[in-house]
Amino acid sequence: MIEQKILNVMTKIGPIIKDKTNQEKGFDYASIAAVIIKAREAMIEEKIIIIPIKVEQVVQKANDIVISMIYRFYDAEPNNKGANEYIDVNIPGEGCDRDGWAVYKALSGAYKYAITQTFAIPTVDDAEKSKLVGDAEESIGAEENISNETLSEENIEKILGAPSIDDFDDIFDLEQSA
Repeated sequence: MIEQKILNVMTKIGPIIKDKTNQEKGFDYASIAAVIIKAREAMIEEKIIIIPIKVEQVVQKANDIVISMIYRFYDAEPNNKGANEYIDVNIPGEGCDRDGWAVYKALSGAYKYAITQTFAIPTVDDAEKSKLVGDAEESIGAEENISNETLSEENIEKILGAPSIDDFDDIFDLEQSA
């Protein structure tokens, strides 16, 4: 079942460190390479493949391109009826470039967000790690324990803790109580 395999991938992928900085606008972000590297292994283990199947819309305004893509997440293992299950995800992408790279940037953005949105992959940096620890007392204790460590792909689960299926249940319960 594709839904179960997506959940399995979600439990295998932890947060992704923001590894790039947009100097012009002054913000950090996770690169497409960081997202693919993190998701690829879990997708292979679960035998999920992603294929772009349709460009829904392309809008160009000067050097800016906005696209809408449909990506298909396939379960490469046939179900008990011999069919390969899949889900389609419609994702926008935007790219701006004066040198002709806007389409590629839009496609890369759409692909990256298809993965991060489908698998609910959070991105974090050093400034955000305290938000993920919990209440103030836990945060103070955690800061003491990790004050000499820099957040990296190797130690992220040690510092932030590995997510469990209960974490996802809690997130969805928040929506119902709001």
